[in-house]
Amino acid sequence: MITTKNYFDRTAGIDFDNLPEALAKGHALVSGAAQNDWEHYRKVENIKRVVDAYFEKLDSYLQAHPQSSKTTFAPQQSAKPVRTRTRVEPKQTAEKPKKAVKTAKPSKTKSGKASKAQTPEYKTTPVESLDTDVQFIRRYALMDGKVKTQAQVLTLIHSLQKAILERRIKKTSPYAAVIKLVQEQLIKLYEKMGDAAEIRIAPASLKRYQEIASAQTPMLSIALLKSYVSLNGKRGVDDKIEKLLARMKKAADSGKVTRDDKYVRTISAAYKSMAEHINNKSEVLTIHPAELNGIKALIRGKAGVRRNQKKSPYSNGVGSSAHETNAGNTRHYPEVIPSATLMGMQFETIGLQGKYRQLIGDPSVGFTAMVYGLPKSGKSTLCLDMAHYLAVHHGKVLYCAIEEGFGYTLQEKVGRLKASHPRLYVTDRVPENPGQFDFVFIDSVTKAGLEIEDMDALRKAHPRTSFIFIYHTTKEGRFKGSNTHAHEVDVIIQVENGRARGN
Repeated sequence: MITTKNYFDRTAGIDFDNLPEALAKGHALVSGAAQNDWEHYRKVENIKRVVDAYFEKLDSYLQAHPQSSKTTFAPQQSAKPVRTRTRVEPKQTAEKPKKAVKTAKPSKTKSGKASKAQTPEYKTTPVESLDTDVQFIRRYALMDGKVKTQAQVLTLIHSLQKAILERRIKKTSPYAAVIKLVQEQLIKLYEKMGDAAEIRIAPASLKRYQEIASAQTPMLSIALLKSYVSLNGKRGVDDKIEKLLARMKKAADSGKVTRDDKYVRTISAAYKSMAEHINNKSEVLTIHPAELNGIKALIRGKAGVRRNQKKSPYSNGVGSSAHETNAGNTRHYPEVIPSATLMGMQFETIGLQGKYRQLIGDPSVGFTAMVYGLPKSGKSTLCLDMAHYLAVHHGKVLYCAIEEGFGYTLQEKVGRLKASHPRLYVTDRVPENPGQFDFVFIDSVTKAGLEIEDMDALRKAHPRTSFIFIYHTTKEGRFKGSNTHAHEVDVIIQVENGRARGN
């Protein structure tokens, strides 16, 4: 049987992308639960239940398909998912939410049935971004009446438990009891469902979830600004810019974005910038760095104190601050904090396992690394293998082969290492928007013409993308700006005669 003690040994040769989707997504959940010597698995009963159920399903699959544990496994055609109906009946123990206020009742037709056109309306509060607990309750409510696969249910469980562990959903949440019920029902559903099931939530419970989901509504001004930022630096998007201009005008004409909106000036500046771009027929919409950073701060909620955010007991309102980042949410700390506070912080890591964890540990999301060594020492080989490993287990990867370009040498290396993977991409330059990838390898820094300022700009512009910079050294083991660059990265890897050593 597969257990926590032998899981990574038993699955070392498996290409999870060739397994059924539920098993592939389950591997990501297990990798997260395995962090810090399976700490979450041991301490959180719900995680243990899901992981144990996954071990049982994976073990059964491997016994039925022994060839799937080999790297040469060719996936077989999976059977058509069996459509079953699964009724979800949460217990009626949670308190009725206080945030959602019912303002109207559905009228009934002569037949006694409620009219769809006159569904209940609830009082909502416009917010910059939905609270995490509200987001998950909304996602769960939207599952009602729909056919969901086992993999989709497992993905939602994984995301929910990750948010709880990272304290993005806290015990003090007004919907903590509802979140607990949702979590329990999802786990029960996963344990008993087949390949797919039609989800049915009890009407009374569904009504409560819909009330909560309606308690908050995203501000239209923030949504418009997000669309504006997404167009920065892109070519061939004039049609999208014109559509966004039309959306902004319609929002103003309909009164959905008024002069009282606290972001109306920012919206006006964005509208003017796009209109000038269209009139001047410039190739690229370029947002001024100061404007771009300001808008990104608004979107992330850094402009002032966030909703429901209590002032830090250590804050004196003076000086710069350290910060802790969890899945895109940044919490600020004063410049000086007690060591006990430091030990209580939660940092998001990528969940690295296997040989690369032994080499560099488990770095944070958005880490930077320096790989250096003499020419022909094996740097590119190491990095291509690492890129493939990250693509298989952790996300979307881009390998910038600037040194070799698209040619036989690169093709030979990828073939020899068996590094081809759907989530591993290659290019011969540094793209304009590397932020669409989770990991970016730049081979090499010298050939790319990057200075320390360029590297710093990449990190700041794409905080959730990890960058691995590759350097050539001289025979004396030196390279331009070595000391400065070494101080600016989180991980240093030296490659010598085909062997890598982490510092």
